[in-house]
Amino acid sequence: MRKQKMPYGAKVAMEPAALKLYYRCSEQGTARFEACALEAQLAYSLPADFEAEDTEVCRTFGHPVELRFELPGPNGAPSPKVGTAVVSFDGEVLAVVIEAQTELLVEYCAVTLRHAFSGDEQVLLNGYQSWTDTVERPAWGRMRGLKGVPSQLVERFVLDGGGDYAIVDYSARRGRQHGFTYATFRRQDGMVLVGSLDESRGFTLVKTDAAAGTVMLETECPASALSPGQAIEFGRYGIARGTMKGCYDRWFNLMGISARKAKPLVGYTSWYRHYGEIDEAKLNDDLDGVAGFFKCDVRKDLSGVQKVFQIDDGYCKVGDWLDVDSAKFPSGLRPLAGRIRAEGFLPGIWLAPFVCEEDSRLFRERPEWLLRDAAGDPVATGSQWSRGFALDTRNVDVRSYILEVLDTVVREWGFGLLKLDFLYAACMLPHGGLNRGELMADAVSLLRKGAGEKTLLLGCGVPLASVFGKFEYCRIGCDVGLDWDDLPHMRMLHRERISTKNSLSNTYGRAPLDGRAFGNDPDVFFLRDDVRLTPAQRDELLFADADLGSVFLTSDDMGQWPAAMRERYYKALDIVLERMSQSSR
Repeated sequence: MRKQKMPYGAKVAMEPAALKLYYRCSEQGTARFEACALEAQLAYSLPADFEAEDTEVCRTFGHPVELRFELPGPNGAPSPKVGTAVVSFDGEVLAVVIEAQTELLVEYCAVTLRHAFSGDEQVLLNGYQSWTDTVERPAWGRMRGLKGVPSQLVERFVLDGGGDYAIVDYSARRGRQHGFTYATFRRQDGMVLVGSLDESRGFTLVKTDAAAGTVMLETECPASALSPGQAIEFGRYGIARGTMKGCYDRWFNLMGISARKAKPLVGYTSWYRHYGEIDEAKLNDDLDGVAGFFKCDVRKDLSGVQKVFQIDDGYCKVGDWLDVDSAKFPSGLRPLAGRIRAEGFLPGIWLAPFVCEEDSRLFRERPEWLLRDAAGDPVATGSQWSRGFALDTRNVDVRSYILEVLDTVVREWGFGLLKLDFLYAACMLPHGGLNRGELMADAVSLLRKGAGEKTLLLGCGVPLASVFGKFEYCRIGCDVGLDWDDLPHMRMLHRERISTKNSLSNTYGRAPLDGRAFGNDPDVFFLRDDVRLTPAQRDELLFADADLGSVFLTSDDMGQWPAAMRERYYKALDIVLERMSQSSR
């Protein structure tokens, strides 16, 4: 058999080098433990005669190695023993387990990997949530965060509400960058992917330090103490090597996760045409236009996609989901959902189930439902609407209310697609005995329970790994704007800001998640002339959405498109249909 040249990723060790723990013993105080130079003990190697039949997946070889470390008491006292740390590695899966001998509260757990960064290496670190910028950067790049933004602006507009700014220290130093859940390291066509294999027990912070040659994995610890005799896996990570496709395939295989079966969405959403200024008459007019557009051309076989008409924000105060504005929707939403179905579209609706705005009845009448910080103040999620606030998703009454809302929207009103937004509100801060990752996993399970298995769910503003394999679709970038990249001073703000340029960059950066984790939602495209985008920018947005995503929506008045715009749309739609055809073969 002819030997093939191994891709870059197969030749890079990405070796576990150190384990660091901080923990508190119930009656003995706080202790620290660090094990260094693990690479010599956990070393593995590729056989000298290794021959790759398929460089798409370049697997590692070697036997699992397990190391056990006795955890000392406070001040390094060897006795009494408080627990054991077990580190295992087989060249591909790295796991850390803590076995408690006494009541043990682990406050910090980090594994350091050794990695030789190169000057031409590109690093992608997955951003905190849907909107956070996620692009390949030079290994020696830097992340500014909110440094330089006046604190008065941060506080007034809650610029730190939707990101990781309260969780991570942005040093702004060259070569020190971070992300969550996974990271890729690419040189030309070869790649190494390092990723958490389970975020339901705590989010994993991935930190790179190019100068030190390290990649650090810090997974959230349980919010409660371990009992004597209890053993918990604090982190399980995968290291995949090979091509981009091979790395992502292997990572999802190690996680045991696959995307839920669902057709690509094609159609219309009201947001970027009307924003919050919707009403019954406007949406009926929009539906006339969209339905007429698809009826006027029957050349396309659309059986492989799901046509959708989605109603976005503006039908009620945020939080008061069942109090539909009767002045704007005198007939309510049920008849409109019925008409959407009658026209051959799946009716969709927007909800932000874990948020309420300050002007809502819920905010005024149910203060005990609000999530509160250590000072007892409501936790703000952002400056949208009249200012948004997080609900306590561990509150029994809040959970009952969310289930009631979902039951009403799906089973009484008849909506089959729910766009669930601002979901990060569920994990603003650890509470109720759960860390952020556990809170988000719990909240996602609550949503699926309420919506049912047959309802299509589209997540937005959510830490992505929490909906891997749980939702049919997920937004993978920030909102597009009606221009390319906003005004210069706005570009200095948070990583989640509105930007067509940044949204498109995320479409490219997170493209490998499409069809593996869920169907990617890259946000809408524009063909209409009243947006401040050049023809080339509109084309790039249109064809990137068609080629790399599974949600292909616009907010244009499709019925008013002239012939040239229609033909442009059909050309992009052909790409969506061809991709669907290939995936079903």
